[in-house]
Amino acid sequence: MKKAFVLACGAGAVGVGVVASWFLGGDGFASSSNLGPLGSTPASIQAPLPAGRVSASAMPSWASWGSTDGRSAAPASRPSVGAPTASLAGVEAHFRVSRDLKAFADELLAREARLTREERYFLAKALETCGFAMSMNDDLVEAGQRRRRDFISTLSPTDPEFDRRVAAFDASDDINRCRRFQGQTIAQSKIDALYQRAGDGGDPRAQARTLVAELSKNLAIPKNQFESARVVEQDDFQRIVSLLESRNAEAIVTVAQLLAEHRLIEQLRMGPNGETPNPASLVGAFTLVACDFQPSCTAFDREALQACAHAGYCSAGSYEELYANFLASPYAWSMASRYRTLIHTAIETRNWGLIGIPKLVGARARAPQ
Repeated sequence: MKKAFVLACGAGAVGVGVVASWFLGGDGFASSSNLGPLGSTPASIQAPLPAGRVSASAMPSWASWGSTDGRSAAPASRPSVGAPTASLAGVEAHFRVSRDLKAFADELLAREARLTREERYFLAKALETCGFAMSMNDDLVEAGQRRRRDFISTLSPTDPEFDRRVAAFDASDDINRCRRFQGQTIAQSKIDALYQRAGDGGDPRAQARTLVAELSKNLAIPKNQFESARVVEQDDFQRIVSLLESRNAEAIVTVAQLLAEHRLIEQLRMGPNGETPNPASLVGAFTLVACDFQPSCTAFDREALQACAHAGYCSAGSYEELYANFLASPYAWSMASRYRTLIHTAIETRNWGLIGIPKLVGARARAPQ
């Protein structure tokens, strides 16, 4: 179950443009006006956890993980699934907990000329999420109901986590969140313009998306001998550094997904020995760092709900705990732990050579072997 879940969900949920991994289906629907305080976790997911689970509060801090694969810790307090969301405020929290993205989008569109850069980003994200949902389903209402029925049919009625797994499924259901967009058209040009204005205003998440889109296009493998791939330039390096220094969790993970692609991964060299990083462990390490900076990181918010719903692992209180105890293999955890320390040190000291990104300057796309 663990490995199947990781292949289906773990790597994709934190990637660039991987909205597809979020569409889990569902039927429970509520207006955003009925959600309670922004950032609150649904009460049905806040039930006490079973005894004997590993808690992140008993795990070592990132600074002590340079050479250990410590995958166990003494049981301690048992936090709720998705609890870090409660530390968020404003439009990001509203976006995450809203079960009606049409109402969310309409409220922002009504004052579009006065939106902040963050509001523009999450308006674009809501429209993108629902545009994708509609492109994949002719009838969102029917699709949501069907997927929820199919999901519940896979659970045993005697599963002690039955209620929490269904609640987690509903909380992560983007098809249902978009159902009131049924029959409407969302223009991609509108989404692109919102992201562009958010990035121009200084939103690091939007800037990361723009950087990845540009590099992904420009570093494409040449189709024939008459084409040449653009190299990574000094300006690209500076943009990557700026996004890492922003300490914005979503921006960091977006950059990590780019660095782990086959076109660039072979250029990176990690640590004093200059090792080529393992792609999956590199993304895991950057995500751990991102969630160190922002415990309410999106990666934990989504993957914790999916782990609970689809695998019955409902006890994770942080991304660190989720990754160490559920998503990662022992090998991946060991490697990601070492990379995590190097990434933290590189950001704190601006010694980018520790993680090899200066070597990207001048790099060209390479075809996968």
